[in-house]
Amino acid sequence: MTIWKHEENKPTHRLVKLYKEDHGEGEYLGDLSDEVIKAMIVEIKPDVKIDQAFGTLSYFGMLPLLVTQKSTLK
Repeated sequence: MTIWKHEENKPTHRLVKLYKEDHGEGEYLGDLSDEVIKAMIVEIKPDVKIDQAFGTLSYFGMLPLLVTQKSTLK
């Protein structure tokens, strides 16, 4: 599956969007195997339900992954 990746980093969160088509943002990662894509998703967000996430990307052509930063305030 061909994949494009767009990433935004903010002090409070990281947003990564994976696309199956070129949406004019992000970088082209190439034609990747399903296993490589799943490993990349888990690397970005380790607690993700991988079957659901990969299914969303496959069906809708886009997968947003929001990773929030843990607060160090007590």
